[in-house]
Amino acid sequence: MAGLALLLEGAFAPGQALAAVSEVDFFVDMPVVLSPSRLAQPLADSPSAVTVIDRDMIRASGFTQVADLFRLVPGFSVAYTSSLLPTVTYHGLGDGYARRFQVLIDGRSVYSPDFGQVSWRNLPLAFDDIDRIEVIRAPAGASYGANAFMGVVNILTRSGDYGAPYVEAGLGDHGQRLLNTRVSGGASAFNWRLSAGTQLDDGLRLDTPDDVRERFADWKSELQLDARQALTLQAGIAHTRQETDFTPYNQHNGYANLGWKFVQNADSEFSAAYNLTEETFGDNPGIDLGYRTTRHNASAQWQGSVSRALRAAIGAEYRRDSAQSDFYYSMPDTITEDSWRAYGNGEWKLDPQWLVNFGGMAERTHTGDNQFSPRLTLNYKPSRNQSFRLEYNLAYRAPTFYELLAQNYYLDDGGTPDPADDVVYQTLLADNLKPEQVTSRALGWLLQLPKQGLQVDARLFYDRYEDLIDVAFVSSGDGNDFIYRFVNQSEAVTLKGVEFQIEWRPDPSTRIFMAPAWARIDSHDSSIEDSAPPFSFSLLLDRKIDDRWRASAGYYHSGAMTWLGGGSRVSASDRLDARLAYKTRVNGRAVEFWLTGQSLLGGQTEFEQFQEAERRFLAGGRMEW
Repeated sequence: MAGLALLLEGAFAPGQALAAVSEVDFFVDMPVVLSPSRLAQPLADSPSAVTVIDRDMIRASGFTQVADLFRLVPGFSVAYTSSLLPTVTYHGLGDGYARRFQVLIDGRSVYSPDFGQVSWRNLPLAFDDIDRIEVIRAPAGASYGANAFMGVVNILTRSGDYGAPYVEAGLGDHGQRLLNTRVSGGASAFNWRLSAGTQLDDGLRLDTPDDVRERFADWKSELQLDARQALTLQAGIAHTRQETDFTPYNQHNGYANLGWKFVQNADSEFSAAYNLTEETFGDNPGIDLGYRTTRHNASAQWQGSVSRALRAAIGAEYRRDSAQSDFYYSMPDTITEDSWRAYGNGEWKLDPQWLVNFGGMAERTHTGDNQFSPRLTLNYKPSRNQSFRLEYNLAYRAPTFYELLAQNYYLDDGGTPDPADDVVYQTLLADNLKPEQVTSRALGWLLQLPKQGLQVDARLFYDRYEDLIDVAFVSSGDGNDFIYRFVNQSEAVTLKGVEFQIEWRPDPSTRIFMAPAWARIDSHDSSIEDSAPPFSFSLLLDRKIDDRWRASAGYYHSGAMTWLGGGSRVSASDRLDARLAYKTRVNGRAVEFWLTGQSLLGGQTEFEQFQEAERRFLAGGRMEW
């Protein structure tokens, strides 16, 4: 769900939330999280495990694609179905579309209603504008509705202080080119920034025709109307083009967002927002595989203190989604569906050691189904340095437009049908397709030792999935025909495992971040059982050598696994990245030169065995003014 509180909490008053928690008790960089309950809470009070990827981690990783950042999160798997289409999944069940968790930018939902995918390479977003990314590692239907099935990614951009204007350029092998810039201005009551950039690369392998070019522009402004009221306006456009064997693909993305916040008193506030998002995907003449989607979203929320022991966030949302595609839906008309949601989340402090997080969301989705997603979490803090969390979550995933309404027909040679030679691919209209359901139980442990610079976050989980949506083959009696229909699986699937997140700062110049995870899926379908790597591990080392030099390295391991929905089984892989940066001043301006290397151990296969990411290097510079 497009989280209004998160949009305005992060956009207008992040400093107020952070100031409420002492740096002695929690880490300086991230004392609170905003996403899990829509209330600013210390990590020890959160109802869910959260990974926070901050600006320092983003810079140290050396990544240039947003999707790659989730390699840092325990239990996440990242792959490229093509150079244009990264896909991300959490604890398996992954295919070419990341449709089982919610993705937000400043609270605005960015997954498409047609296939449920996130166009990671077509977002109007600059890396340097990201303040932090909060990743909820648990179902979060009580806060974000039907598509927060496995978790939530909330990308929060800078507010107030947008950072210095800059220009950054990079050049590397494999056709890598990048150019980014930001300008900003304003006064005490009004601030604005405009960011723009372009990036090119030749894709996964030199012998594969999948060159990609990205371009974007993004605007953000904030206006303080008076001591209690503020407005934020955001708008952006992005265009991506990928070469393929037979025709280029063009993808466009545009959005506009208006938010209003009214502070009633020190303990409560009201906020409202409206946003519009449009996306188109198309190719050149031939078989038109294009589509267009539009989303209108309006929401309102109140959050504050009900009593000394009870805080709450309550809100409602209306959404209108539409999609149009002659090919995928076998009709020229636009499909339009409405959905409504109302939610409430509460934090009840029983005493200094015990806290209860509770809440739920009632919604009527675009499928016409009425659903209720509850959550109940008990937090116990035996000391100032550690806490335990017992979680229960029930969440749903509504079928996408394509799963629910797909009707298409494809002839492999695009010519006149010949039953003797041609292969026909056909998708039939689904029959009584139900939402997917997950019941999640977890036990969490958080240890924070600020004096030692150590934080350990452990999560033991057991999830049960029911009515998972899959593709079933419908026999046609002709060996050359492949006819499919989306159906619900009759048998439940269970997931169990444990994951850790360990951060250690032995001194102010060194940061070590580790994320091991073990997972096992039990299913009657062997491909689903193999869709989560049994073990994965990430390690990020960041060292400030002196005032000028900084070095970092990232190591990412994934066990062998199977990607569903057009993917294949891929072997275990190990990836090593490194970054070296040098800072200085030229004519009074801050300048940084940097060099990054990716996949230094050699290429690793992703999604399909023949798709290999190769070793590559990128060098560049940045100047602020």
